[in-house]
Amino acid sequence: MSEALQAKVGAVRLRRLETFTDCVYAIAVVLVIGWLPMPEESLSEGPVWIGELFVDHAGNLLHVFIAMLFIVLYWLRSNKLMGYLDRTDGIHTAFSIAQVFFILLLLYVVRYGQEVVEDSRRATESVALVLTGLAGAGGWWYAKRKEYHLVDPHMTKKEKLGVQLEAFTEPLTAMLTLPFAYMGEMAWNLSWLLVLPISALLKKRANV
Repeated sequence: MSEALQAKVGAVRLRRLETFTDCVYAIAVVLVIGWLPMPEESLSEGPVWIGELFVDHAGNLLHVFIAMLFIVLYWLRSNKLMGYLDRTDGIHTAFSIAQVFFILLLLYVVRYGQEVVEDSRRATESVALVLTGLAGAGGWWYAKRKEYHLVDPHMTKKEKLGVQLEAFTEPLTAMLTLPFAYMGEMAWNLSWLLVLPISALLKKRANV
């Protein structure tokens, strides 16, 4: 297959991959909305007030908020990384689909977090975030390798490195939060602040 034909096919694959990921994120939003409490779940008798229903099931609302936050953040991250590409191929597509799968796994953990042991829930969330981040960072690492020509040719080597290091910020942070998952909710939540020094260090590395 000629280089021109490979580029054309790769560009078509990239558009299809973007459409696929957008559809998955859209479906995820619909599924998350389904987590909202139904009127028949009200703890009160008689006519149901929506505000009262939501207060009775505040935990559900928190899960919906967290899930929507993850969906928006990862959708933005996915769009940003794909925006740097000219095309894709089978291996890069596999990385992208794996990332979407791990995001759905993360949503599963968020949804049923109240029904499992707290330590297990926190640890699994950290692991899911590690896997999600590694899939995204791995896809970019593969795409930017010169021999595959998937990245916009106008990007400089320094810009490619900056994107790569930024992509690794999240999985590195999630990996470091894993031990704190067994130290309690407060310790685990505070451990996510490690993203600040990690991000600063990686940005400094990118600017060297």
